[in-house]
Amino acid sequence: MVHLWQQKKRRNTVTTDNNSLDVLCKLIENPHISLRVVAKDLNLSYSAVQRISKKYKYHAYLSTRVQQLQPTDYERLITFVAHMMVQLEDDPTILEKIVWTDEARFHNNGTVNHHNTHYWSDTNSHWINECNKQIRWGINVWCCIINDRLIGPYFFENNLNGNSYLNFLKNELPLLIEDISLDQRLNMIWQHDGAPAHNMLAVRALLDDIFNSKWIGTQGSTILWPPRSPDMNVLDFYFWGFLKGEVYKEESNNINDLKNRIVEICNKIPSSVLKKATTSEVTKRLSLCLDMDGNHFEHLLKYQ
Repeated sequence: MVHLWQQKKRRNTVTTDNNSLDVLCKLIENPHISLRVVAKDLNLSYSAVQRISKKYKYHAYLSTRVQQLQPTDYERLITFVAHMMVQLEDDPTILEKIVWTDEARFHNNGTVNHHNTHYWSDTNSHWINECNKQIRWGINVWCCIINDRLIGPYFFENNLNGNSYLNFLKNELPLLIEDISLDQRLNMIWQHDGAPAHNMLAVRALLDDIFNSKWIGTQGSTILWPPRSPDMNVLDFYFWGFLKGEVYKEESNNINDLKNRIVEICNKIPSSVLKKATTSEVTKRLSLCLDMDGNHFEHLLKYQ
């Protein structure tokens, strides 16, 4: 004989008005609660809770990860955005002249999708793919985008500092941009963020000389770049995420493999995609930032 206390209690699967009210109250009281917890607390089946939430158009929206801002950042950001909007009115092609630059670190511990790592055979050969995750290595990569053109990648063999960045601007950058027309080079507006290497006095003096003081940075520039603003830099809000997603689809066995993979993916990016990112996408972000008075706006992008 099976005692009542030994019987598994069946959960209610009926979506009555009372059950619906209880579920909605749970979701309103704690918007972060999971439906399984709601079902357990109310002794309802998970499917019943799902039906109720769907009936009343409740959806589990995901959060948008954004850069934390300091109290002084908002004014700096809105000043930059307002300046750019005025410049756009005076010169609608100004975004095509900005050289968006940035550096990123690629390493062997990047997240790799193993879904496509197969060994087809009619018998299991117990194929082993060795990798050494205990030894961490990587490479610093510099790229820039101007209008519809990607320049780079350029690889910094050692850590980026003021001297290596200065040497890059003096000796490597001229070679990287030699295919760009003289007229376009004369109208370039250099942009970089507030990394310590970018703010060395000698670097700022060289940029004044090369770009005739037409450059954007956090210190010493005619146009001040707002700190902690990856949502405004094309390489931060689009390029690096895309590039790493593609590069890390396959594992790299050494530095040269990683470099070759990065170059290969960079060469495949369509110019039309770069054009959209540097013009219409930046314009949209400037407008949204202005509407939000310098506050976070990334969560609104999907609705534009």
